Amino acid sequence: MKQLFLILAGSALLSAPSFAKDASDNDFKKNHVKLNLFSLPLKTISLQYERGLTPKMSVSLGVRFQPSSNLPFKNSLVKAADDDTIATSIINETQMSNWAITPEFRYYFGKKPLQGFYVAPFARIGGYSIKTSYSYEEDNGKTRIIPLEGNATSITGGLLLGAQWHIGRVLIDWWILGPSYGSTNIKLTSNTDLSTQSPSDRQKLIKDLNEFSISGRKFESEVDDNGVRTKGSLPAFGIRTGLCIGFCF
Repeated sequence: MKQLFLILAGSALLSAPSFAKDASDNDFKKNHVKLNLFSLPLKTISLQYERGLTPKMSVSLGVRFQPSSNLPFKNSLVKAADDDTIATSIINETQMSNWAITPEFRYYFGKKPLQGFYVAPFARIGGYSIKTSYSYEEDNGKTRIIPLEGNATSITGGLLLGAQWHIGRVLIDWWILGPSYGSTNIKLTSNTDLSTQSPSDRQKLIKDLNEFSISGRKFESEVDDNGVRTKGSLPAFGIRTGLCIGFCF
């Protein structure tokens, strides 16, 4: 009996490290809630929830919202318009709000659960509400302002490189670089009474709208007595970066 007890005790001691390892691997903080600090100066709220699947892998969902404001990097866009008076006018007058959701999968290379360097393929679906206006001079010398309202939707995909650290229940997540590419569809309308417009003014307006382009992509436009409708598709390039602070549980 004494020999049997010693055998069982020895077996328990030998197996203890593997039990401890299994407990450590499974007893990690799987839930992460974060706020992106880099988005705040842009008047944007960006939040992310991450859920650990294993110590090396997780899935997450990010949400972003920006209230109505001028276009970001407005001065740079005006400069890029290269003296295009139509594009410059629209950029200066544009007010835009937007939202986006970003599902993501992560794989971590660190030794500690959900920490260290990671790679994360992601997708992003975004919506934009746009208000702008276009002005031009009519034959009679008066300036006509045509307000335009509409929306845009974008779908992009990319790969994020980052690193994450835990300090107790506090976490720091550095989105180092996340290039993305996709497309954006834009539709704008103006319910403006143009029934009194002269034929030459109508042709001028149609010509201006048909010549308007962004990134070499021209918009399709229609003009009639009831107003203006224009639509177009643009390539969407993006760089995702940020510094998040949050907590885990």
